[in-house]
Amino acid sequence: MLSILKNHSILYVEDEPEIQKNITEYLDSYFGTVHVASDGKKALELYDTHHPDALLLDINLPFISGLELAKRIRKKDQTVNIVMLTAHTEKEKLLAATELKLTKYLIKPIAPKLFKETMELLAKELRQNPARFINLSANCVWNKTEEVLRINDVVVPLSEKEHRLLKLLIENKGSKVSCEDIMVAVWEDSFDKDISHDSVKNQISHLRKKLPNACIDVVYGKGYMLK
Repeated sequence: MLSILKNHSILYVEDEPEIQKNITEYLDSYFGTVHVASDGKKALELYDTHHPDALLLDINLPFISGLELAKRIRKKDQTVNIVMLTAHTEKEKLLAATELKLTKYLIKPIAPKLFKETMELLAKELRQNPARFINLSANCVWNKTEEVLRINDVVVPLSEKEHRLLKLLIENKGSKVSCEDIMVAVWEDSFDKDISHDSVKNQISHLRKKLPNACIDVVYGKGYMLK
């Protein structure tokens, strides 16, 4: 289960250098990409630029607190997973955090076993988040927010037609998509009058080479289906 985190990114925000260094090393062993910030302002910039899949936030941060940062991000994104860190147990802060739909709330210092359990929980929630991700295999993920395909956390370059085709198949995952529907969606801006079933077949062939084996099934006489 933990291996799927290699397909995902996390933003970690902590202003204490030694703690930041230690936790970053842990996160690097789990996630494909780790973005690190030392204050809330920089963290918000990193979030807006990279749209990470999960957040690990200390509550007490310079410029913008972890709680305020989580509130601002929640207004933009209801599906990102958030884990909150704090050395404090004030009731007011705990109550405020419960309104943010947190994956976990951790008190520092964090025991290694609890940290691993939190990573396992993140992996489970990320895998089960259809609003954000489509898992095409154990190491292949389509990010619906970014509309990006990653294999082993490496972005797979897609042509414009491949992108349209994959998006159409993902939107109809498990259902048949006809050649006619593919023609309309994939060649929507084309003036090419020679589009045919062979054109669709060739585009499917190109896309298959970039996906895990046996991802796309032929529904004979009817079209194609993403499993």
